[in-house]
Amino acid sequence: MKRDRHILQKYLDNELSEKELDRFEQELNASPDLLVELDLYKEVDEAISDTEVLDFRAQLTELREETRRSDSGRRVFRFTSPWHYAASAALALLIAIGLATVLGRPLSNKDLFVKYMKPYELVLTNRSIDNEATQYLMSKAQNYFQNGEFERAIDCFDEVLEINANKVEADFYMGVSNMEIDKFRDASESFTRVIEQDDNLYIQKAEWFLAGCLLAMDETERARRELAMIASSSNHYYKNDAAKILKRMKR
Repeated sequence: MKRDRHILQKYLDNELSEKELDRFEQELNASPDLLVELDLYKEVDEAISDTEVLDFRAQLTELREETRRSDSGRRVFRFTSPWHYAASAALALLIAIGLATVLGRPLSNKDLFVKYMKPYELVLTNRSIDNEATQYLMSKAQNYFQNGEFERAIDCFDEVLEINANKVEADFYMGVSNMEIDKFRDASESFTRVIEQDDNLYIQKAEWFLAGCLLAMDETERARRELAMIASSSNHYYKNDAAKILKRMKR
């Protein structure tokens, strides 16, 4: 298979045939250089998808139309498809003006939240120390969560906390559920309680999602402090992501 920018873009757009996909993935597994190149294309795609780059996309479209209308006698340049391969042209231009400059520009708090706060999968395990009512409610909440019925999941977690206010697992997942329906203030309160309980399995996750809630609520300075704490913790799971966000935050 010819390895060119069109193949990379078609792979990212899920446009390869089954046969092409098998061959490409074999080549990908055998070539570290190709893997690096693919990662670069992913970053470019993310940059292009940001709202601040949409005007760049419009400029490319305008350039294409002007070139088509050209009557200078030169060969007219056309994109292979309306926008799928405009990213290829964008890549060349981004490299020309400095890829790092574009990828490293500040983003709004909302954009940072969308970019770095990924959905969290809820996986619960029944514990023998929990009474029957708690086990039933936690299982019920998990089913609601997995079906996208987050408000019903929250009601179940709340009932669990009425039975046992120190059930940190219920508080954490209630926070995640509130994040899913954009109730960031309620979510931040759950994550804060988890952190204050100390010495539990959810502290690092709660610190990370608390920072996300603060971004979503535009509480910039509190978010910055929380992210700085995470980034400075040598063993924190989200250390690197927190450092990336701090670099992209507007001053």
